[in-house]
Amino acid sequence: MMGFLVRPLDRLAIRGAVSSVTVVDGCGDIGAAEKVLHDPDLFATPAEPARDVTFQSEHEFQFISPGDNPWPENKIVHGKFYRASKQWQIKPTVILLHGWNGELGYWRQFPYLAWRLNRHGVNAAMFELPYHAQRKPTAPEAITNFISHDLVCMIEATRQAMADARALMGWLQAQGSPAVGFWGVSLGAWLAGLLACYEPRTRFAVLMTPVTRMDRAIRELEFCEPIRRSLGDATLPLDRLNLLYHRPVPAPENILLVQSRYDLFAPSETVEELWREWKQPDIWRFRHGHISILMSVPIMERIVRWIAKRCGAKGQVPSSTSLS
Repeated sequence: MMGFLVRPLDRLAIRGAVSSVTVVDGCGDIGAAEKVLHDPDLFATPAEPARDVTFQSEHEFQFISPGDNPWPENKIVHGKFYRASKQWQIKPTVILLHGWNGELGYWRQFPYLAWRLNRHGVNAAMFELPYHAQRKPTAPEAITNFISHDLVCMIEATRQAMADARALMGWLQAQGSPAVGFWGVSLGAWLAGLLACYEPRTRFAVLMTPVTRMDRAIRELEFCEPIRRSLGDATLPLDRLNLLYHRPVPAPENILLVQSRYDLFAPSETVEELWREWKQPDIWRFRHGHISILMSVPIMERIVRWIAKRCGAKGQVPSSTSLS
């Protein structure tokens, strides 16, 4: 698809995103933000396997988040699990991570992807990220968005999301699943990249239209205006939020970058930069935008087959890079 066709979808999504964030005048707690960003264990968020996973239906489950968060709604992790077979414990699993404000994809697209993964012998698990869907705080004074004027809160939400994912991974492995990896979209792809760098059990990772340069996103994207206002003229080490700053655990052949050439959220050159820094893992480059690529069934199917191959499950596709 040509840029003049797909970029309007991205612009429309950006305008919608702007309306979802609250702009607050004045600077935030710069000292607290600086302290967090200098923390040597910024994203080292280990979590014990979730031991309180309870199923409310065939697919829906809950457990208590190991992350530190003051809002009761955010303490409950709501998720869905789709088993590949009755003997699902011996099957590999992919944890799907949705994008920012990506509830629609979580509710509609992820179950479809789970069905396709199941057909290829792979379990599929997913959960609502902090500050999304049922996890949005309701208290009047609460921050209700993953992205807000409070950079410290955003980083804590990131840590909580990573801890939730690691707790779920631990539960899956305790059940017997022999290989677990991540498939993230947009913000979820950024989280998948961080998890691939700090979770040594990660077998594979798919980063679909990843926001690799969070410093650029904060500096350039319209809906990040609340963060810019809160930082004022302060100079903070935002490069520590970039995937370029970190190094993945899986070998390059077990990492897939999915790039949209006309992406207005995650510019293609930032994905190319990550590809070089991460020793040139598999990369697929498509003539799409950030939003339009999510509508491509063939691309989704190809990713499913790539995962199945990396897991040793049935279903294979060539690993060579290609353009389409």
